Amino acid sequence: MNLRVIQWNISFLNTIDKKINYLLTKILLKKCVFILEEVRREDFEVIKNRIDYNFIYSLDIRKPGKFEGRNRKLGVLIGFSKDIKILSSGVIERSLFPERTLFAEMKLDGIKINILGFHSLTGVDYKRAKSAQFAAIADFLNDKQFNFLCFDANEPKIDCYDISKLEFFDQKGDKGKPASLVFGVNRSHELSDSFRDYISIKKEEYLYKTPLEVSFIVTGGIKKRYDYIFSSSNWKVINLEYLYKESVTAGSDHALVLGDFRV
Repeated sequence: MNLRVIQWNISFLNTIDKKINYLLTKILLKKCVFILEEVRREDFEVIKNRIDYNFIYSLDIRKPGKFEGRNRKLGVLIGFSKDIKILSSGVIERSLFPERTLFAEMKLDGIKINILGFHSLTGVDYKRAKSAQFAAIADFLNDKQFNFLCFDANEPKIDCYDISKLEFFDQKGDKGKPASLVFGVNRSHELSDSFRDYISIKKEEYLYKTPLEVSFIVTGGIKKRYDYIFSSSNWKVINLEYLYKESVTAGSDHALVLGDFRV
């Protein structure tokens, strides 16, 4: 069985219509799931009216308080093609920003699939709160088994093929350890970076390349790979693409990451 998985931070900037138009060119009628970050309530309403999928939305689970700011009104959305049955869903309640997380257990052709999406806090704005968020996610991943993990990490500082040489940002003395628990060499779970798996047959081309792909460009024009799909070993990655230029044209500042998997 094949499954398409899409990860995309759509950005709260710019209008939603062009982003939906682009997303519609990538999703499938069957056997497809997508995870979006930075989804405002008003954008969710447009998405669910234009895309014939089933949805779960983190701001339906952890609703913003009446006195909370805009930063608590950016949610995570998971969309499922209608052949997929949703069994359960929720957010990571122990995290500092639960609405930046969303998980679901689903069933497709008799196979159960567990997926978690999250959006990391930025170190510039949140410092050690970013680390605490990573630690809570690492705990959750350690306690439960997932098949797919889709996220915008705002990490690493330096990306490379050799996972032992990844460098993470130091958030007020934490030396990047909480981030490394999610996708470093000492991660708390057994999922692996699907793109790194996909390029392993031609790894010589990537041994000295950094970043391995471009998913975001920070101030100063520095290229980063901040966006990821991780997968369990029973799901073989058969295609993995970072579509940065197309995604920016559609109005985001992050690449849509498209993965095709087979079990």
